[in-house]
Amino acid sequence: MSEPGRYIRAVVPAVLLVAAVGMTVTLFWPDGEVHTIDAASGRIVFCEEAAPGAHALGRAWIDSVLNETIAFPGADVVTGLGGNTFTITCINRNHGLFDPARASFTLTVRDAAGRPYSESVTLDRAGTKTISISLIAEEAGEGAFRISATSIR
Repeated sequence: MSEPGRYIRAVVPAVLLVAAVGMTVTLFWPDGEVHTIDAASGRIVFCEEAAPGAHALGRAWIDSVLNETIAFPGADVVTGLGGNTFTITCINRNHGLFDPARASFTLTVRDAAGRPYSESVTLDRAGTKTISISLIAEEAGEGAFRISATSIR
């Protein structure tokens, strides 16, 4: 018959080893599992009467503690023909060194002719980045934008 403490002394280190290996695989696994996706969209009206310029289209963020992913568009935009810049703010509210959540954000803008312009960014750690798309609008009409945020673990 074995001593009562011997079994516990063998199991505890084994459990800690399995937990550490699992955490390491989760942190550094190249193809993470997508947990939540959110997307939002809006309109861009290109017209001759308005002046072109820079326009903030909204923001997107992930919060791994709350397990939420939010894409929040601003108001629809009316802008002029010529050079325009469209931006969104992207935030990864990752909580600590061992939080495996990565965030991927994409902004897609379509001009009045329907041509897509797209930029993406991935944040592996907590932080904030701005995605910016510049384009020259050559014709009047209605375009669109789409913001998407994805949480990857």
